[in-house]
Amino acid sequence: MQTVRAVPLFDARCSHCGEAFAHPSLGDAVYGALMLCSVDGRQHAIVDGFSAVPAQVAALLADDPDTALWPVLAALADPPEGSFWSVELHCPHCGQPDPVFQEGTRRGMADIPLARFSQCAAGDLVAQVARLTDRQR
Repeated sequence: MQTVRAVPLFDARCSHCGEAFAHPSLGDAVYGALMLCSVDGRQHAIVDGFSAVPAQVAALLADDPDTALWPVLAALADPPEGSFWSVELHCPHCGQPDPVFQEGTRRGMADIPLARFSQCAAGDLVAQVARLTDRQR
């Protein structure tokens, strides 16, 4: 089973602190996957939407048009050390989301781990998803 994926790095600039940084990106042509970013902007992981837990969560949310799948999966993924996952790109200098630009000049490649769901897989997934969907409303 693949545990990392090589993805390109691109330039970005923070709209809050003005610092430039490189960030990994899956690009627009990827279907069924999402790049997670830690809220401190220093760690990334890729959610494969067709793997076991994401597919189960998608099935649980199929009849719920008011709940977004990706934020629920970000909350269920095993958290990065000392942080939490976000579906937004965060600046690694100040932690703020919303860069001035992203997907700038390509700056090489990085191996990004696939998100793991070991903590939620051990529990009652239906109850965990219900709790998270209640928070989104």
